[in-house]
Amino acid sequence: MTALIYLHGFTSAPGGNKGSFTRHWARERGIPFHAPDLNLPTFETLTLTAQVEAVEALLRKLPEPPVLIGSSLGGFIATAVAHRGASIRSMILLAPAIHFARRRMTSPAWAIYREREEMEVFHYGVGSPMRLGPELLQDLPNWVDDDQWRIPVPTVILHGRLDEAVPLTESEAYRDRNPGTILHVLEDDHGLLGAASLACLRSELEAAFH
Repeated sequence: MTALIYLHGFTSAPGGNKGSFTRHWARERGIPFHAPDLNLPTFETLTLTAQVEAVEALLRKLPEPPVLIGSSLGGFIATAVAHRGASIRSMILLAPAIHFARRRMTSPAWAIYREREEMEVFHYGVGSPMRLGPELLQDLPNWVDDDQWRIPVPTVILHGRLDEAVPLTESEAYRDRNPGTILHVLEDDHGLLGAASLACLRSELEAAFH
């Protein structure tokens, strides 16, 4: 049976709001559900490579290609796994952090991290500040070329017009370079927890498992 996999975002955890929403949706329908913890190897030593490889390992264990939901950084990880050739039925990306690596290497907001190779960030999954070490910074150059990726997996993107964390233009550009991608622009912020956003997500889940 086709499984549903939820990939959470940066400074988050599998049990966040959208993770809980998708878990409940799947369980109501008897759909196998997986939401791996992507704070890997630990949050302090986090790397994109470790996240990608963990998702690839999970997918290899499944009997058939799953539907992949990726939220924010989880959306970037989903596209990376697809780019590297994993077998995926379809993807639903929620405000995907396209160009995550490139923005972290150039954004003024991350200048102190680049200088000091560490920073303290609030981790919503544990509800407290946590240290982020140099491992992520060292790994970022491996993932800066995602605007070159062409991903044939059927994909739907939900992105809020009021998103201040990931520019809507990133999802628009992804849609334009990956023909067949559907983009829903919603009157919401990065959280995508408004009633209309959750209704859109529910509709796309139903369509993915129709």
